[in-house]
Amino acid sequence: MVEEARLLGGRAIDWDHPPPPSTKVQWSRKDESGRTVTGSFRTICHLNRLNNLAVKKLGTGVSVIQPPFNTTVAASAGTHDFDACMDLHVPNVDWWAQQRFFRANGLGCWYRHPPKFGNHIHGFTLPPREGTVVSDDFKVHDLEVGVFVNGGFSSEGKQVTSSQIDDYYQHAFGLAGQHEPNSDTSWFPPDIEATIFDLDRYVARRAG
Repeated sequence: MVEEARLLGGRAIDWDHPPPPSTKVQWSRKDESGRTVTGSFRTICHLNRLNNLAVKKLGTGVSVIQPPFNTTVAASAGTHDFDACMDLHVPNVDWWAQQRFFRANGLGCWYRHPPKFGNHIHGFTLPPREGTVVSDDFKVHDLEVGVFVNGGFSSEGKQVTSSQIDDYYQHAFGLAGQHEPNSDTSWFPPDIEATIFDLDRYVARRAG
């Protein structure tokens, strides 16, 4: 089966007349718990692009552990309550290699591991850059995310706490009390902005 973004309910998308980037859609593959994977059109198209790239470069596709719009995991501290944020992995691929792959292709992410976490890649689809403040980029593009993902801009209308997206651009760990710039010494793209998923190009390649 070829994986693809679908409208809610599983209907096919008309790629000549696609929905707006913030419209909620679903992925054609379910997560590891059998749940429907939903997210904005932008997020799900990016997830599908990552899956296709993983098959091509790593030999197997992406498996979603915890999707966006999921409120059932207390340890996630609300990061998955809304759009963009997901836990995922590429089975049977070295974890640090996975982190590098995902970062190189527009997922702001970290490899989370024992003893504090079970092994997984925690990350979010990077929004297009806008202005000088990284943390408000989701809100500018009408994408609502969990309060710790962007500090509250999209849900509270202002920054009320630290943000994982800012930590990612600052090469920090994105965890409570671990926001020191350059504290994460693992590989980051030399130009993070250049890795951001190009939704317009993705749609254009499917149109017609």
